[in-house]
Amino acid sequence: MSGEIPDESHDEQLQREHEQLFHELRAIIPGAEVLFAFMLTVAFSDRFEDVTTLQRSVYYVTLLTAGTALLLLLAPASFHRVQFRRHDKEVMMRVANTEAIVALVLVSLAIAGAVFLITDLLFTTVAAVAVAAALWVVTSLVWWGVPLSRRTDDVAADGAWPNR
Repeated sequence: MSGEIPDESHDEQLQREHEQLFHELRAIIPGAEVLFAFMLTVAFSDRFEDVTTLQRSVYYVTLLTAGTALLLLLAPASFHRVQFRRHDKEVMMRVANTEAIVALVLVSLAIAGAVFLITDLLFTTVAAVAVAAALWVVTSLVWWGVPLSRRTDDVAADGAWPNR
């Protein structure tokens, strides 16, 4: 279950995986951009003066988390440009895969942070913690739990952990 297609050369596999990765990034990046833009505008709203110290801290961590996620999501394009025609696609794919996974973890935390802030403004801090934590747990189950359980199934079926 390594993702290889019969009669596909290593170069063809790298090219296919490269296209898949960049297609996935094109789907993820707009959401991260909107989240980051939302976080940037919050500090300029009229109600920002009234936020508590906790809300201000969560806001700043969420802003940094969303910004770092966006940076990581854009990094593979930069790597590709800098290393263009240098036959470094294997390394780029490994680095970009790690960057994308870390970015998704950060996006999930930024989403939970934004939900915390809005819930805390509308209701209570206890409700904000509960809702944000529940959302992050659901996100973690859907984004990582399900795919990782499939990997575990592959290990059970094949007897070896997939190398990709």
